[in-house]
Amino acid sequence: MNDEKDYIYIVSNQLRYKCRSTRKLSQPRGLSGQSGSIQPTAETATPESYGKHRSPQDSTDWLPAQIDITAEGTANLSHLDAWNSPAGQYRPYTYQALATLGQPLYTGGSLMARKKIAKADEELDKLATELTLDQIHYQSDAVYWNASAALATLEAAARFEGIVSQQYNIIQDRFNDGAISRTDLLMISTRKKEAELQYIKARQNYTLALQQLNILMGVKPDAAVDSLCEIGMHCPPVDLLSLDEVLSRRADYAGTHVSIARSEAQRKAALSQYNPQLSMFLATGWDTGIAYMGQDVPHTPIAGINLNIPIFRWGARFKTNRQQKAYIGIQKLQQSYVADTILEELSAATTKLTETEQQVKTARENMALAEENLNLVTFSYNEGKASMVDVLSAQLSWTQAQTNLINAHLAAKMAVAEYRKAISE
Repeated sequence: MNDEKDYIYIVSNQLRYKCRSTRKLSQPRGLSGQSGSIQPTAETATPESYGKHRSPQDSTDWLPAQIDITAEGTANLSHLDAWNSPAGQYRPYTYQALATLGQPLYTGGSLMARKKIAKADEELDKLATELTLDQIHYQSDAVYWNASAALATLEAAARFEGIVSQQYNIIQDRFNDGAISRTDLLMISTRKKEAELQYIKARQNYTLALQQLNILMGVKPDAAVDSLCEIGMHCPPVDLLSLDEVLSRRADYAGTHVSIARSEAQRKAALSQYNPQLSMFLATGWDTGIAYMGQDVPHTPIAGINLNIPIFRWGARFKTNRQQKAYIGIQKLQQSYVADTILEELSAATTKLTETEQQVKTARENMALAEENLNLVTFSYNEGKASMVDVLSAQLSWTQAQTNLINAHLAAKMAVAEYRKAISE
């Protein structure tokens, strides 16, 4: 009976030793002890994981328990003849089978830090989605107004071709009547072919623009488009915002605040390994001990608490804290850089709004003059008071003015789209 009590005492001490000699709560899994030791501890933040996204199981708001089952056996090959020796005598083998339930109770603040990191990662994902949506909105505006501009260019090319064809028919009749020389006919014939080529290119660009628009909308490239808004349609004026108002709306700037908060949580997670760690365990199993004397091996349960208080780490805590604060300082500088970039985008977008408005106004005036000039020169030529060179020059001025007007309207629409993108509208 006394031998059995002594044996139970030895096994209990061995279980305590095994539970206390396992890795600390702040150690990574790869730094645990031997494979046969009981491990009632949980994995927490490690230096290798700083700055990386955590997996879902590392981002929970609870302290996960661990259950380990270990088995081990040894044999002394020099005394195999004593394998079946009587009870109370040495036997050349030992064995153990242990089951351990470990539950961390306090991990130095790493749990709350990991929870904050997980929330920051979730918020960063939402902000990234918002940035993607802003880019999609801008891209859709760009594709749509490019298609509208291509349609306007096609209509202008068709009108120009009609103007040149009408003049060609008049000159052809006069040439047949012998009223003009063949030189004028050749000149207008060349311009007619140029107008046809211009129309073909405009039709190609319009078809490609429609295909791009259909692909963006998720339909077949050759699907019919019911209608497009005219490139010269009036758009409601946009509200000009200040820099502070824009910064409060921009997802990339909000992301810098979240990143700084995440880094602060990472700093606390890094320092948690230098804080006290507390865990409890419940172990049970069979163990012959170091030397097996052939006695019965009873089932031995044991419960315990593991408390670890770091005292001295050669300044590791100070160095880790300084490193993490330096990284936070870098992110604050990055935040300032993002604010400067947003200010640059906002200033450029505001300038484009003002300048494109003036461009549209000037282009409209120029188009009106070119239209009037073409009508007068064409009438003068038909009356014999202007040369064919004057007509061709007026036609060229008209098509250039038409192109400039379309480009000015497109630039104005894109300026509005860029400004909305800049203010994250």
